[in-house]
Amino acid sequence: MSILVALPIFRVSCRVGIDKGRPWSIVDELILASIARVPRTIKELADHADLPRQLIVASIARLMRFRLVEVRASASGASFLASPYGFEAVSSGNPLPFFPKRLVRKASFIIERATGTFFPTRDVLIKSPRKIEAERKVGADVRVLRVEGDGPTMSQEANLNRLSEVVAQGWDEQLASIDGRTASVRDDEYMVVRVVDGVPRGLPEAAGDELRRIVDAVAALHVGNPGLTVQYSGPQSSRQTEPVYHDCSFSPDDLIIGGSAQRVEFEKLVRGAHQRVIIHSTFIKASDVEALFGIIRAACRRGVRFSVFWGAEYDEETETRNAAEAAKIMEMVGKDADTAGRFVVDMRTTGSHAKVMLVDSPSGEWLAAVSSCNWLKSPFRNVELTAILRDQAVVADVMSAFQQIIGRRGLSDTVATELHLTKRDLKRLSPKGGPTRIAVISGDAHDALLREASGTASQRLVLGCHKLGSTARPGALMQGQVAASRPGMAVSVLYTMVSKPMRNRHARELKAEATANGFRLIEAGKIPLHGKFLTWDNDDLVVTSMNWASASSEVDFPDAEIGVHIASEGIATAALDQLTRIFPDLEQESSSLSSGQTDDRVAT
Repeated sequence: MSILVALPIFRVSCRVGIDKGRPWSIVDELILASIARVPRTIKELADHADLPRQLIVASIARLMRFRLVEVRASASGASFLASPYGFEAVSSGNPLPFFPKRLVRKASFIIERATGTFFPTRDVLIKSPRKIEAERKVGADVRVLRVEGDGPTMSQEANLNRLSEVVAQGWDEQLASIDGRTASVRDDEYMVVRVVDGVPRGLPEAAGDELRRIVDAVAALHVGNPGLTVQYSGPQSSRQTEPVYHDCSFSPDDLIIGGSAQRVEFEKLVRGAHQRVIIHSTFIKASDVEALFGIIRAACRRGVRFSVFWGAEYDEETETRNAAEAAKIMEMVGKDADTAGRFVVDMRTTGSHAKVMLVDSPSGEWLAAVSSCNWLKSPFRNVELTAILRDQAVVADVMSAFQQIIGRRGLSDTVATELHLTKRDLKRLSPKGGPTRIAVISGDAHDALLREASGTASQRLVLGCHKLGSTARPGALMQGQVAASRPGMAVSVLYTMVSKPMRNRHARELKAEATANGFRLIEAGKIPLHGKFLTWDNDDLVVTSMNWASASSEVDFPDAEIGVHIASEGIATAALDQLTRIFPDLEQESSSLSSGQTDDRVAT
């Protein structure tokens, strides 16, 4: 007896670029390091490394082919020394330069919806509903599986990981690019397994026990039973929002505080870009981009490409207005020969409030700026905070968050795919370490960090926001009250303006309530604060887009707000000293650690 079991699937297909080439081994790197300064013969290298002579010869030959090693001839024979290029490569701490061959292939895979298992399309038989119905009409016994529940995740990240496994046909291949124009996802097809006398045929060898059990259960149904309904039993879609901390270094010079300082830093980042600048600015405005047009055009002349995204969507009017500004910007850059095709603004909102900037460098490393500043809609008069991040593991985490923001269209989002592939390469770099701990934070990690700060601070806590809104009392002010309840604590919450539906009278009531609870609610005054920050004691600083005093994190979209927590000796004090010069009312908090009290972590 023959039965056709039809399993619902997603089918993903696209054209991909594959980098094919033998990567450098640890032996290659060790040999190059051993001749970085002192020339050695083949025999000396073989004896020193206790490796076969043939292996040393093969490694040296390949290193010479890529100009990493040069030969020195003398009366005693030939010896080998790292070339200047090779010395620079091995001393940089980065992987040796890799020159693979780029291949182009068509890739396709399916994800069955019952257990979330994926297979290359070539390994399965796929039929459309029309073809399945045609099988029934000619007398075939067709059983269709129906699946309830959430089903497998179809996020861009998940499909990129699946694609990487499917397309690499050997250890010397890796996914290098995706042609987003060819990417497609179909959800109206079935994987068909023919079961003959109880034995499934056409089920891939990689199929798991659960999938095999489901196929057997469908095949075991009585004749005339059209199918079976099961609950999805595969991996659940989840996003890890717990911050991941990296040991690295951070210079106080990379903390940018002020208004005009943000423009100076923006110009510095753009001037230093090698090929790429990627920006997310919640709001955009054509006139503000025009004010920066000179520096943008100069970068485009050097071959730099800009990708700009925006996230304003508070209401339909706000979204429509920013979409119109995006159109104006594209019209403006399209009229200039230098910027046309090199400065691209996405025409749809991402829905995110994050302010992030990514810039590459000639060395292959990237910089990330996590900020409160809308660089492309700013007169640079408000006080903003920006953290410039240089550690490549931290930058990779910023890229991951950025990818989540813009990757909602799956594999057709070419910039999101670019970020995925770039962060993959950055994560392979050896960590450099350092005395600072840095983590990118998103979603409810903001609230958790504020609770941690209010519960552990021993001397002072200062929180700065742009707006004071209806969520201020259960959010920022409640945590300020918790911190202020401990003896010796100086606590302040700084804000610029009241956000609807609150009114000024409500703000006055909250100020009186804060005073009664032992901390201060301070209005910024003449100099507006648009920055969002949190400092506690001497060593902890958070720079973010999150308005703790007027907003709460979105459970369904954690990357709506992006920030960075920097734990570095003296960083909070350094930040607060700068802020106090702008906002003198913070003087009490600025001096709290210099009045004879000592932060325990600094003392140890």
